[in-house]
Amino acid sequence: MNNSSLSLITLICQPQSVARWLPHQWDELLQQAYNTGLLARAFTILTEYNLFEFVPEHLKWHFNSANTVFLAHKQDVLLEVERIEKALKSAGITPIFLKGAAYLLEGTKCSNGRVFADIDIFVAKNDLVSTEQMLRWSGWTGKKMDEHDEKYYRDWMHEIPPMANTRSGMTIDVHHNLVPLVSRMSLNSDEILADVVVNEKGIKTLSCEDKVLHSASHLLLDGEFNHGFRDLHDIYLLIVEYIANDPLFLSKLQRRALFLGFELIFYYCLKLQQHFFSLSVEEHLLEECEKSFKSKFITDNVLKAMIRVLTPDINKHRSRSFSTALFVLFIRSHWLKMPIHILIPHLFYKSFVSPIKQYKLDKLNNENG
Repeated sequence: MNNSSLSLITLICQPQSVARWLPHQWDELLQQAYNTGLLARAFTILTEYNLFEFVPEHLKWHFNSANTVFLAHKQDVLLEVERIEKALKSAGITPIFLKGAAYLLEGTKCSNGRVFADIDIFVAKNDLVSTEQMLRWSGWTGKKMDEHDEKYYRDWMHEIPPMANTRSGMTIDVHHNLVPLVSRMSLNSDEILADVVVNEKGIKTLSCEDKVLHSASHLLLDGEFNHGFRDLHDIYLLIVEYIANDPLFLSKLQRRALFLGFELIFYYCLKLQQHFFSLSVEEHLLEECEKSFKSKFITDNVLKAMIRVLTPDINKHRSRSFSTALFVLFIRSHWLKMPIHILIPHLFYKSFVSPIKQYKLDKLNNENG
């Protein structure tokens, strides 16, 4: 695929080229930026390189509005972080902030223009009960779930059911691992806890390597790609920032991936960075990971499906190849997430039992209403 035909990727990789853009390229950028959730970040890139003057006058309000939303969201997140820390402090728990909140708290470049729906935190499993209890006492509540969904979160997943702040409306996801407990990719959470970073304000986040691997695993193991390209660009900005501080970062990232058993995640992540953003990667780092792959054919075809789904082309949704790739990755994500004896009953329940129960509940509510 010729990435130069995609205005959003061109802006990211060759920002100065916008000075020569035609009107249709700006229209395409807007469509792709809206679709990927990167409109505010596009504003950041344009202003960082002093290129905002080249935006057609009638389109500037789109970028300005997105930036206004981002700035308001940033303040909301910082306030919510204070509430979370205060709620858990009395129990002696200091949460580790993940993904969007962590980027914002550390001031990483990928936090600029990034709007996200919830705040993710990570706590030791031994602190999970106390964490949930303290959050409930401080105004967070969980959505009422049936017995199956409770079991799904409590026994199989790496997080408890999402909780929402009754005052701010913001959602918090409390993790006690970075991958599902029944996943084919096991991970000892103690290894993550042993390598956290604490800043001068006492804020805890994952190490640089673990931040990249967690974001990549969240993107590549999930079956949902609504913000896939945004997450991919997050990872790119993190890697570039970390390489600037440490030229050997990719070697350290590879060693960490091998240690945690995340070599497949590392491989896909860097291959995608090469494809979309032309990231320079020493081939021996990838070749060492390939030694553990059971089937290079399957690996290569999964990579092609990821590229198809993650490409920020709004017209891709109309193609059969996109639908096929999305279906393949959806099946793959569930196969990785759960063993067959759990997966099949779960999919049957969510596909048939749950909709019937919801239909009966809605009918009963309508009759009583």
